[in-house]
Amino acid sequence: MTVSLLRIDDRLIHGQVAFGWTSSLGINTILVVNDEAKNDQMKAMALNLAKPSNVNLYIRGVAESGEIVEKFSKSKKSNVLVLVKNTADARKLIERAGGVIKEINIGGLRFSEGKRKLTDLVAVDEADIENLKAIQSAGVEVEFRMLPRDKRKTLKEFDL
Repeated sequence: MTVSLLRIDDRLIHGQVAFGWTSSLGINTILVVNDEAKNDQMKAMALNLAKPSNVNLYIRGVAESGEIVEKFSKSKKSNVLVLVKNTADARKLIERAGGVIKEINIGGLRFSEGKRKLTDLVAVDEADIENLKAIQSAGVEVEFRMLPRDKRKTLKEFDL
């Protein structure tokens, strides 16, 4: 399978993603699944500047991306990192991707009022917990870590 990683990170592309994950997984394509970035030229330009120069970037909306992820999963040439901003978008994408996503990495969900911290960089509210449980129930392994070298924690390890 050539969709190497689906990651939730509210910052989408930044140094850790751009260099940590792409180099460790041999990524040559990043697919950002985010309606706001798709419709905002400034955001799209910023994302393009943040990615490694040898990596292709596609920015698509949530509704159309399930089919795109399915196509990438059959591609022999592309090694794809899929980035979404939140658990709701991740859940919709997984539901529309025809079962090709087997694992999801949660890397960054900022703390705000009404959320509780699971790790230093991941905070969730009730809707996030519901989405993550639904993702796991769909047969997708849910793991938490910022970088490939970090110790992996699974959703089952948290008391949710």
